[in-house]
Amino acid sequence: MKSSRAVLIGTACLSLNAIADTGEAVVKARCSLCHEGGAGGAPKIGNRVDWEPRAARGKLALYEVALKGKPNTAMMPRGGFRDLSADEVMSAVDYMVARAGLKPGLQPEAAPATLAADADDKTITAYVADALRELAPPGSRVEMQDEKASIGGAGIEVTTREGVVVLSGTVKNAEIIERAQAIAQVASNGRKIESRLISATILERD
Repeated sequence: MKSSRAVLIGTACLSLNAIADTGEAVVKARCSLCHEGGAGGAPKIGNRVDWEPRAARGKLALYEVALKGKPNTAMMPRGGFRDLSADEVMSAVDYMVARAGLKPGLQPEAAPATLAADADDKTITAYVADALRELAPPGSRVEMQDEKASIGGAGIEVTTREGVVVLSGTVKNAEIIERAQAIAQVASNGRKIESRLISATILERD
């Protein structure tokens, strides 16, 4: 399983108990078909030896493989289940990594160059918004209005001011905020990210 430009800021790690039920449910219903017994060379659920070298590359690399697939292997994009949302796929990765007793960091080893150093604000906004589609339902689109980009289905808006990328809107939970920040940082090629994202779970408690 994998996410091409998806990246997360920080080194927050999830304990097995902290992982959403969604991750466990997806693994049991979908991912276990290959990962339970290691079919096609898939790392087996709960097998630390299988997961350790993969986790050493960072959780972002795991997300990327999970979302985009891995060429010349049995790993298809989203495990072959196109109906799974990016959030469900990444939650499944979190669950399997935790089952293996590992806590990889979220930062990539090295972010590949994606944008020119002198890219203008509008170009940066469009590129980051396109990358953030990973967090939206399949088929979602990016709408540009003036200098702002809105990612349909994700609740995220992107603007850029003098090279600083600003994320705003309301998303499902705090974990999505972390993912959005990381994706934006990698897609913008290391530019400063200012997050004004709000978790819907906080609003529900108020």
